[in-house]
Amino acid sequence: MSGTLEHAPATLRPASNEFSYRPTPPSALVALITGLLSLLALLTPLALPLTVIGLVLALLALRTIRAANGEFSGKAISLIGLVLCTVSLVGGASWHSYAYATEVPKGYQRISFSRDVSKKGFVFANGVNSYHPDVKALDGQKVFIKGYMYPDGQMEGIRNFIFCKDSGDCCFGGSPKLTDMMEVVIAENARPATFTTGLVAVAGTLKLRDLRRAGEMHPTYEVVADQVGLARSMY
Repeated sequence: MSGTLEHAPATLRPASNEFSYRPTPPSALVALITGLLSLLALLTPLALPLTVIGLVLALLALRTIRAANGEFSGKAISLIGLVLCTVSLVGGASWHSYAYATEVPKGYQRISFSRDVSKKGFVFANGVNSYHPDVKALDGQKVFIKGYMYPDGQMEGIRNFIFCKDSGDCCFGGSPKLTDMMEVVIAENARPATFTTGLVAVAGTLKLRDLRRAGEMHPTYEVVADQVGLARSMY
């Protein structure tokens, strides 16, 4: 019969089911996006947890796709997300560990502004304040310490500046506590500093001033700095 589909032109025949649609699980797309974002771990350690989250998502996506027996697509993008997170985790952790291990110049000891100085505070005895014994032990020592520059309007060629333990309210119009600030005086043979809002590393000799002369914006701690620059690590 001439009217049957069997003899109809190919263009008039019903479409076949050859190109069936296979959905992609949301976890695969999220794993890819997380993998791309995880590259930030190469710049900052704060993004390292993101690499772990991405790894978990990518593995879950691959497991879902495998268990679906061909009903799901997205294996390729899940693998891309897995590779990106793995590279970011291994590369980021290695780089930040290396930066931390090698950033202290030879002959200097690493100290924490918050833990080794600020939290020690002053000791009040016999009606007068004095330095904590642990802080006294640092007097005259070559130290490597990190903190933030207090803004005073100068941007270039800085030879001395107020150094704060954090970038909180004290650095935006307020006055930092005596235990939370130092004065950095850059040695004559050292390169002057440039103002930055980022974390700063200072290598120099710590000196303790007379507490009786302390006052607002007159720090009791002084560092005669041999080196001043952006910190290579956040810790």
